[in-house]
Amino acid sequence: MSNNTIILLCFLAVAIAIVLSFTKGVNLGITAMTGAFLIGVLFMGKSVANVYGYWPDNWVFFLIGGALFYGFARENGTLNLLGSKMLYLFRDKVVMVPAVFAVIAMIMGYLGAGPGTIVLLAPVGYAICQQIGMDPLLLVFAIDCGYNSGTMNPFTGTGVVLYGLVQESAGEELGFATYFHTYGLFVLSKIVQVAMIYFYFHLKKKDGSELGKGVKIEALQKKPEPFNDIQKKTLVLIFTCFFLMVVPNILNTLVKFPKGSFARTFVNLCKPHAILIIFSMIASTMKLANPKKVLQRIPMNTVMIVSGVAFLMELAKEAGLEDLVVAFFQGSSFPRFLLPPVFLLIAAFLSVFSSGTGVVLPLMFPMVPALSSATGLNPVTLYAAAQIGALATPISPFSTAGSQFIGLAPEEFNDYLIRGQLILGIVMALIGAAMALVGFCSIWPV
Repeated sequence: MSNNTIILLCFLAVAIAIVLSFTKGVNLGITAMTGAFLIGVLFMGKSVANVYGYWPDNWVFFLIGGALFYGFARENGTLNLLGSKMLYLFRDKVVMVPAVFAVIAMIMGYLGAGPGTIVLLAPVGYAICQQIGMDPLLLVFAIDCGYNSGTMNPFTGTGVVLYGLVQESAGEELGFATYFHTYGLFVLSKIVQVAMIYFYFHLKKKDGSELGKGVKIEALQKKPEPFNDIQKKTLVLIFTCFFLMVVPNILNTLVKFPKGSFARTFVNLCKPHAILIIFSMIASTMKLANPKKVLQRIPMNTVMIVSGVAFLMELAKEAGLEDLVVAFFQGSSFPRFLLPPVFLLIAAFLSVFSSGTGVVLPLMFPMVPALSSATGLNPVTLYAAAQIGALATPISPFSTAGSQFIGLAPEEFNDYLIRGQLILGIVMALIGAAMALVGFCSIWPV
């Protein structure tokens, strides 16, 4: 069977899994895993061990670590009370809560917080949503847009890697200007998208705007109670955990600790996976909540979804998915005005199932110089289209950031977020494509 057919079967299996999940309530991950075993063993000649060897250790461990540590804070009421205090602070302007979260996430992204941004903000945001009936999808979107806008900067975030890719092809003189213009367009696109989505939720009265019309919310009527001793200890752990995930890595970015030094070794330890597990053990030892109840709330539904789709995507990659994308553009004869939106949509599509910054953009950015020369399009146009597209759909439940949001959510939000994040990611990709079609990606060339 040809590699192209294998790739088609993998995406068909994902589509079937989504349909069965939405219509029959079958766990999407189980269906995806079933498809992976059938395709991998029957059509690619792999062993069963080869297929389950695609288990995404990094993602799963992060999901479990985050759910475990914040499970203690959720179980003992710390997150709800912290959310109440934030609500009380903004009680006269509660409709600004999504914007506040977006700005905080952007600042943390600029500071190099990385995944720690989602880990800290999402649980507090969910606690607020539970108390005032705000749509959790709006909070997820606000945090995601703020986080991406901050971390894509060319100085301290993931943008450093992307800037390096641009610099390799554009050279020292034009590299910074090219990526800086690309980044500026990306941030502007996020502002436009946030405004549109907020307006939509505002019309649905799911943004908290109904509070200004006399709706009584208990959390806003009186000043919240102070934190008790257990909650104070939990807060200390939360902020210490956040400090260790962020500050050492920022210092290492600025100072560049030498290899082999204790400081560099300590920085290597201060990654979310290790810190979350270590502090979960500390929380358990301090008896901040019942560990058995916390363990029961680990989101295995999300773990199965992420893992099942990862199986299929790894099979597709082995069958030459990346080569297929490159060949598609090299042999295309698109009208010039259609290339940016098509480039954007392909980046968005691939990012539904894999890391936008870790996989999709490193795949697509190197294509830009050749496409730019062949079509006469300014390279910023194509870089911006790729970045806007690749970071429109990572909110999907199958991608890294999207699965983190679901893994950190209260159980009652899970099904809603799985569907909502997938739909919202697709909507964002279509909005981005429409913007590219009318020339948005071309408004700031180098």
